[in-house]
Amino acid sequence: MAGVPVKLRPLSLVMKLCVFVLFLATATGLVAPSLIGAAQPRGGRVDWARLITPDRDWNIHGDHDPELANFIRTNTNLDIPSTSNSADPAKLDQLCTYPFIYAKNLKLVRNAAQLANIREYLQRGGFICIDACGYSSTTTPDLQAYFLDNYDIFKRMFPAAEVRQLRETHGVYNCYFKVRESDIFTPDMGRQVREQYYGLYGVFVDHRMVAVISMYGLECGWPQSPQRTPGCMKLILNIYVYAMTAAPETPAATPAETPIGTGR
Repeated sequence: MAGVPVKLRPLSLVMKLCVFVLFLATATGLVAPSLIGAAQPRGGRVDWARLITPDRDWNIHGDHDPELANFIRTNTNLDIPSTSNSADPAKLDQLCTYPFIYAKNLKLVRNAAQLANIREYLQRGGFICIDACGYSSTTTPDLQAYFLDNYDIFKRMFPAAEVRQLRETHGVYNCYFKVRESDIFTPDMGRQVREQYYGLYGVFVDHRMVAVISMYGLECGWPQSPQRTPGCMKLILNIYVYAMTAAPETPAATPAETPIGTGR
């Protein structure tokens, strides 16, 4: 794109190495997650942002971001700020400032230039976490439509992309904490678990997972359902660590992944 500074990847080598070393240390038992706290020197600074969209709820629950940041700082040596940033899809250089971007929904991002920027951001190594907000009359009134809308957007950006449902045996559930669906689902969620697309989905481009579509309503897990707080926070941290450290995955489906074809 003319006039845009060339950046090979939005994630610096130092930052990626920091997260990778942290992951190896805890995964091999050299350092337990519970022992990584204020007494340990902080690693390289990591950051993330919320994607600004025309959706009036793009920043919903943003006032609870300090709780997640505190959880991450308590359980890792990552130097993450207590409040999130915001990223404007109209500004590619701003997107590329952050290795990890959280979004409630891409449905209302209809500007072609903005979608092109998001595509370029992902091609340069960025990662997006799309997270439904459970049942809400305004945010996600129809969870099936929510999934299909976001699925279609990724397929338009990357026609050859694969969208796969990630099972509990996939690394994203186990790369830092061991997380199970039972840690995320609680009876107060009602019929959400019975939805056709309930679960976690990876979006793969050239065998690299560039995004996830979460139908778990992870962010709703602490302001509204305290019993879901530990599981939801652990999985969000896992998604971050996996996005920063995972190698490309083979295209063949494994028991941990199920390719999705919506027929749309």
